[in-house]
Amino acid sequence: MVIPSFTWLLQGLVFAVILVLRGLREERISDYLAALLLIFGSLYIGQWMLGFAGWYDNHDWRTTVMFYIEWKNLLALGPLIWLYFRSLTNADFRWKRSYWLHFLPLLLLFSEPVFAFLYDWVYWRGILGNPFEFFHGTRGPAAEWGNDEGLGFWWYAFITIFSFLHLGYYLIRTIQEYRQYRKYLLREFSNAEQLTLISLRVTLYLLFVGVSVTFLLEIWNQVYSKSYIDSWDSFFAMSLFNFFVAIQFLAINPNLTRALRFEPGTKPEPSESEQGVRPVTETKSEPDPELETWAAKLDNRLASHEDYLNPDLKLGDLAESLKTNTSVLSRVINGVYGKNFNDFINGLRCDAFTRAIVRGDHERHTLLSIALDCGFNSKSTFNRAFRKHKGYSPGEAVKRTSLINDLGADAGGH
Repeated sequence: MVIPSFTWLLQGLVFAVILVLRGLREERISDYLAALLLIFGSLYIGQWMLGFAGWYDNHDWRTTVMFYIEWKNLLALGPLIWLYFRSLTNADFRWKRSYWLHFLPLLLLFSEPVFAFLYDWVYWRGILGNPFEFFHGTRGPAAEWGNDEGLGFWWYAFITIFSFLHLGYYLIRTIQEYRQYRKYLLREFSNAEQLTLISLRVTLYLLFVGVSVTFLLEIWNQVYSKSYIDSWDSFFAMSLFNFFVAIQFLAINPNLTRALRFEPGTKPEPSESEQGVRPVTETKSEPDPELETWAAKLDNRLASHEDYLNPDLKLGDLAESLKTNTSVLSRVINGVYGKNFNDFINGLRCDAFTRAIVRGDHERHTLLSIALDCGFNSKSTFNRAFRKHKGYSPGEAVKRTSLINDLGADAGGH
């Protein structure tokens, strides 16, 4: 049992080391935060794993170590998850002093084992010279209080409930910001699929489910379990989710996120260069003359330069080419065309694909090759965008074009 137990514990630490090394190489704080998440998750699992490895029952220095370490650091996970998301989706992310306030509950929790250590080791054993008398001589009176079935039980029950509620709050907050992030992508990027960070969304929901399951198991075990052996289910659940989350962290390519500048709760603000453009609704029922002027400039630019053929085109790139800013261009696209930037550009790419089919390019090239030439960066993005824009599949477009060409040929023959 010793080797499997340490294997479950060490796997999270190994993944954490890999993330730290990648963070050093890529200079991304998000990998450091992900590594901390795995370390705290491994500590939570470690209490159970080391117990099954014999540390709890050996009644020696290893047992003493287990009593003076705070293993269940769930109060760290919520803020770390939230800050990890922010650092991953904003390449300009920098640590702020105010972020430390989110870890205040964790620091307060740390005061309990610190007090127990100082009282038992410095005062009780060091100054008074008293031996440890509790649990086969492995812990002092302060640590005994924490493991007492009376007041200590209710204290740890309160900490457990508060920790899970605290973690749940940050998970819900991060999920809400992720939804804002998806809207940001559609507003700023023409090819947003790779940046949707599906693995991150999976991670968030895995954590939410894992926290819920572990919380219910913890409450059950607080009431009904008699030893750490009976609590195996909650620790095993956390072990599984720690492993799956580690894989999701490693699956996120930091190079894909370097262009991200997402700030939750913020929208592009007008600047002095907007030249008096007024706010409009996201409909085209009452066109604004000034927006129509900008729309004409945009049409001329796209007709002459075909910027939409660039798969990496961003709202900022197109705004810069028009010598304006993203706020103006975003309102032009929303107000005049009734679309977000992503749908607007992908619509132009679909039109370019249709023109290529009419020319007969599909007779010499694959549909995917033509789609890539038209600015799409993947087959799935192309198929989804084409169906949304045209109402039918690319294959159906080929059939319709061929039918029209055949009818035209027959008419010409008669």
